[in-house]
Amino acid sequence: MRLPYKLAIALGVVYVGWVAVALFSARTKTELPLRIKETQEFLLVLAMIVCFVWGLAQAELEKSKSKQSLMRILDENLERYAMLVAYVFVCVVIVQEVLRRFGLNFSSAWAQETAQYLFIYLGYIGTAYAVKERAHIRFDVLLNKVTPANKTKLYILGETATLLFALIAVYWSGHTVAQLLNFGGTTPVLRVNKAWFEMAVPLGFALVALRCIQAIVRDVGDLKAGRPAYAGKAMFEE
Repeated sequence: MRLPYKLAIALGVVYVGWVAVALFSARTKTELPLRIKETQEFLLVLAMIVCFVWGLAQAELEKSKSKQSLMRILDENLERYAMLVAYVFVCVVIVQEVLRRFGLNFSSAWAQETAQYLFIYLGYIGTAYAVKERAHIRFDVLLNKVTPANKTKLYILGETATLLFALIAVYWSGHTVAQLLNFGGTTPVLRVNKAWFEMAVPLGFALVALRCIQAIVRDVGDLKAGRPAYAGKAMFEE
């Protein structure tokens, strides 16, 4: 078994053991000498999910048998693995919370809050991934009626507009994050600065801007070489 999976199992056992001890303490009304706080529970589960996704990524890269640099691997898979961490976290947290509430009558305070915020991260990172794969919803009526060269130019025009919008969004959302860091607004349950979660917006749009720049460079190269532009993934198969 791979090391990341072993770490994920070990962290999972620690978390389940802590829930069992905390439940026993609550039912018997005994005071524990050591208590894991809400933030620490969240970080424990998040670390478990990260180790699990690390194992999946390691297996995928070994299966591909392609020798790539770290930067190349991150360029191709950064959003995919980040989305997988957020998605698996949301699923695991919701399932375990249902089991805790209806099976043990012993729910956690942090689960709903963190699942909501990680879902926001999932959406904004997914936006950048969709830009990379040219998978956003678009109307192809005009694109299908122009020459391949003009089609590439229209793609470049759209990417330039998206880039400008992303840069504006990064600026204003970064201003909000800076205010939170200065004035210290905290979340209701974890009592940590909201900036950690509001960071999803500037981070997501920064990735969008990066992917737009990469797409523009790629399309300009295709235009100069006379190649058809990358069409991306279709939303629906015909």
